[in-house]
This record gives sequence, C-alpha cells and structure tokens, in this order.
Amino acid sequence: MVKDYFRKSSSPLYSFIITLPIFLAYELGIFWMRNIEFTYIQNGADVLIEQALLGLGFDVIYVSSIIFLFVLSVIIYYQKHHFNSLSISRPYLGIMFLESIVYAGILFFLMGNLYLMDVSTNDLYCNIILSLGAGIYEELIFRVLLIYLFYKSMEFLFRSGKFSANFYAVIFSAILFSLFHFIGEESFLSILDSPEVQYAFAARFIAGIFLAFLYVQRGFGITAITHSFYDIFVIFTY
Repeated sequence: MVKDYFRKSSSPLYSFIITLPIFLAYELGIFWMRNIEFTYIQNGADVLIEQALLGLGFDVIYVSSIIFLFVLSVIIYYQKHHFNSLSISRPYLGIMFLESIVYAGILFFLMGNLYLMDVSTNDLYCNIILSLGAGIYEELIFRVLLIYLFYKSMEFLFRSGKFSANFYAVIFSAILFSLFHFIGEESFLSILDSPEVQYAFAARFIAGIFLAFLYVQRGFGITAITHSFYDIFVIFTY
C-alpha cells in the first residue's frame, strides 16, 4: 500500500485533483478582492502568466479556460496510459494533504518567518488568498516549467545523465525563484551590498532547492500545497 500511495500520489491526476480546490479558492478570492476598497493585487507569478497571454493578444479568461481543459485532457490520457485506471483513492488525497502540511512545517522550521510571496496588504484574508495563489502559480512556473526546460536543456546541450540534469535544473530554478522575489524592489540592486538582502536571497534560494527537490520526488500537487501552507504559517506568526 505504501509503494502504491507514493506512486499514485505523485501522478498528474492526483496533483490536479488535490490542487483544484486551492486553485478555485484563489480565483474566487481574487474576484472578491476586485470589489474591496484598497488597490487590487494578485500573486506575482499569476500576473506574469496573465501578462504573457495578454502580450500574445489572447483574452485571458477564454485562454485560461481552454488551457484548463487541455491540461485536464492530457492528464486523463497520461493517467489512463500509465496507470490503466482513473480511479481515485480518497484516503490517498487526505494523506497527501497531511504530508504537505508536514513538509510545510519542516520548511517553516528551516526558513523562520520569511515570506515566499510578495506581501502588498496587511489584510489577513487577502494574504491567505495570495498564499494559495503563490503555491499554485509559482510552483507552476519555477518547478513544472523551468525544471523541465533546464532538464531538457542539460540533456540536449551537454548530454547530461538524469541525475546531473536534475541537479542543475534544481539549482538554476532555485536561483531564479529567489531572484523573482526581488523584482521591482530597490533591494534587487543591492543583493551584493546588503547583508540583510543577501540573507533573504540565500534563504529563498534554500527554499527553492527544498521545493524543487520535493517536486522531483513527490510531484506538483504536494509541492504546491506545501508552498501555500508555508506562507499561511508565516501569516499567522505576525
């Protein structure tokens, strides 16, 4: 049963199912935040994806729906092809959720109360909503997309083996993940000068390695929830 759990819980279908409620909660939360009085904000990685789609001339709402359906179709095909079944074990989903909370606790122990997301408001509910989005969208960009691209690049350019390609993909994605949190800030230019900023960069780099390793071993779903709950843990320590 243990082997079956670790195999299935890292699959795209289980990742999709366990992150779907978080994705919907974030999108509904963002819809609610549009109607409150202070400046409307989004998770930075979410904005990055949205601006890329707008830059290509697409309507974000319709494109997002098409991408959602396309991804779902690919996941169902993959699951059927590799597992010969689309059945879902509800206990596995519960264990995945608990496993993610444990990893979030470990990350919190390593990192302390340093945010992995951009905080633009002191409102508790808004920060929780943004935490959910950080887990989904930042893991989508820095783990799912970048690790894949770096991995394939190392294989193609340097004929790296699986271990070496994964190793460098984890390192490079962690560096970009840390740098991403300084974009648009004056501190972005002072990484080499300020000890405080250097500490924040190093801490986020370590978090990037932790989350990248977790993604490689346990898949997107558990990694995304771990990231979200870490940010939520930090919120309640303030």
